[in-house]
Amino acid sequence: MIKSKFPHILVFDIETIGNISSPNFVDEMELTVVGVYHYARDEYQTYFLDELPQLEADLKQAELLVGFNNDHFDTPILNKYYSFDLHSIASFDILREFRAKTGKRIGLDAIAGMTLGEYKSGSGSNAMNLYEEGKLQELADYCLNDVKLTRNLFEYCISKGHLVYPSRDGWLRLKADMIYDIDEFIEKNTHKSQYSLL
Repeated sequence: MIKSKFPHILVFDIETIGNISSPNFVDEMELTVVGVYHYARDEYQTYFLDELPQLEADLKQAELLVGFNNDHFDTPILNKYYSFDLHSIASFDILREFRAKTGKRIGLDAIAGMTLGEYKSGSGSNAMNLYEEGKLQELADYCLNDVKLTRNLFEYCISKGHLVYPSRDGWLRLKADMIYDIDEFIEKNTHKSQYSLL
C-alpha cells in the first residue's frame, strides 16, 4: 500500500562514533554508516562514508524521511555531509509523533517489542565497538535491523492507526492512537529551502 502510493519515501537510521553525551554532539560525532530502505525499489542498502554520494540523488527526490528520533539525532548529523538541507524534506519521526500523542519518551526496542514482537539486535554503544574493531559487515547488519524495525513500525502505525507500548512498570500493554493521512502529512511538513534543490 505505502510502496505503491508513496514511492519517494526513505526509512533510515545512522550509526556514529563519538561522545553522544556532549551538548555539541551534532558537531562532534562522526557518521560511520547509514542504513536506508527505499520504497521505490523495495530495497535495503547501507552507505559508508565514501558511499554517501550514491545516496544523494535519492535524498533529493525524497518526499518523506522516516526514522526514530531522527529529528534530534540522525538528520542533523547526516545533514553535515550534504550541501543541501535535509530539514527541508518532510520528516515522520516516530518518537516525536509518539511523544506528541502520549507525552512519553520510550525507546525503539520497547515500542517495537510491544507492537510487533520484534526487537533490536544490539545497542548504539555496541555499534561503536563494531566500528572500532573493523567489523563493518556486522555494523551494517545491525544498522539495517533498526531500519527494518522502524519501517515495520511506520507501516503498522499508518495501517492500524496506533502503536503499543509498555506501562512504566512493564506489566500493561497501552495503546497510543496515531492516525495519519500521509498525503496531508507530507504537504504540511515539507519545508522547501533555497538549499533543497542544489
